[in-house]
Amino acid sequence: VVAGLALNSFTHYVYLARCTSLAPQFYPIKSSSHFVTQRMTSSSAIRHFTLTFDRQMHSFRSMRILQSRRSFVFSSLSSSDNGTTSENVNANRKAQTLRLQRFYVRPETFETSNFSLSKEDSRHALKSLRLRVDDAIEVCDGQGRVKRARLVDVDSRRTDATFEMMSSKEENFHPFPGRVKWDVVCACAGIKGERSSVLVEKLTELNGRALVPLLTSRSGKIGSASASGKNASKGGSSSDNSIGRSKRRKDEEEEDEETGKELRWQRVALAASKQSLRAHVFGIEKPVNFNDFVSSTYFREATCRFVAAAGGADFAEKLRGVKEDILKDDDEITKERYGLIIIGPEGDFDDDEMKVLMDTCETISLGDLRLRTETAAIASLSIAQMITNV
Repeated sequence: VVAGLALNSFTHYVYLARCTSLAPQFYPIKSSSHFVTQRMTSSSAIRHFTLTFDRQMHSFRSMRILQSRRSFVFSSLSSSDNGTTSENVNANRKAQTLRLQRFYVRPETFETSNFSLSKEDSRHALKSLRLRVDDAIEVCDGQGRVKRARLVDVDSRRTDATFEMMSSKEENFHPFPGRVKWDVVCACAGIKGERSSVLVEKLTELNGRALVPLLTSRSGKIGSASASGKNASKGGSSSDNSIGRSKRRKDEEEEDEETGKELRWQRVALAASKQSLRAHVFGIEKPVNFNDFVSSTYFREATCRFVAAAGGADFAEKLRGVKEDILKDDDEITKERYGLIIIGPEGDFDDDEMKVLMDTCETISLGDLRLRTETAAIASLSIAQMITNV
């Protein structure tokens, strides 16, 4: 602005000098304020440019005063909010540095006084974290219980660490966070390579509750499990006990029935749960075929069911409606709610499957572009968590 005014003033004075120094009585003068060519005498040109320059300087001073007043008002309005936000950020940053390292153990470990970590966790604790005797850690059963423990013994090779549970007063239970627990039902059999591991990792970090692999006509096999029913889960997952059962595979016979891909997903989910300090380990359900899934109690009792489809409704608007209904409910805090986000395979559901889903679920759109299965799952869970649980 200053440069523009200076250039404008300089142009005026060039014309002014021309008017006063040249001999003819009338001169063509270009007025920048009107963008027209006028004929002026020397005296009238002087008066014209003097008035124009004064007006512009007055406007410039008024503009600067107005800007300074605006900046003062905005700074005074936002200073309190910025101060509170800065305090919260600083407090949380400090709290993160003081948090103990968390390790996951079997639920029965909480009933013992002394326990040992797995070899992998022991090496991590002793060699990477360099824990010493009497150092404290947090142990979690993956189902919400968290307790402190103290390192009491280390073997000579520093590959086995023995810990002692602290008093029961140190035990805390963390309910699953959020108004709605989101499960992602995804036809992910066709996802190749490491993309399926990325899917599990990101759903874990975004605080999803579980991944339910869905077997459809176009995504019909995950390892030995197929859409025809072989080794597939009958009836999908139940809302109360099946999710918890799949988080920890304690029975060796049950592990033998699982496919290599499922076991890899469980390892990825456990590692991502450790990294994000979850109190509840992300669940990997057994694959379920389409017909058993849509006829299950787990499907019918869901608080909300969304299926991603081109031309569907605005997902954000649907979620805001869900949140408003929850806030109006008297049992907002105590009532357990879970929602289903259903993502089709590459190539989409077939016509019969889509008809069933359109009759029983709300269709949602994730934009005009064609998305990969894992991208659609991650994006939809991100939107759902941001709107309903923040």
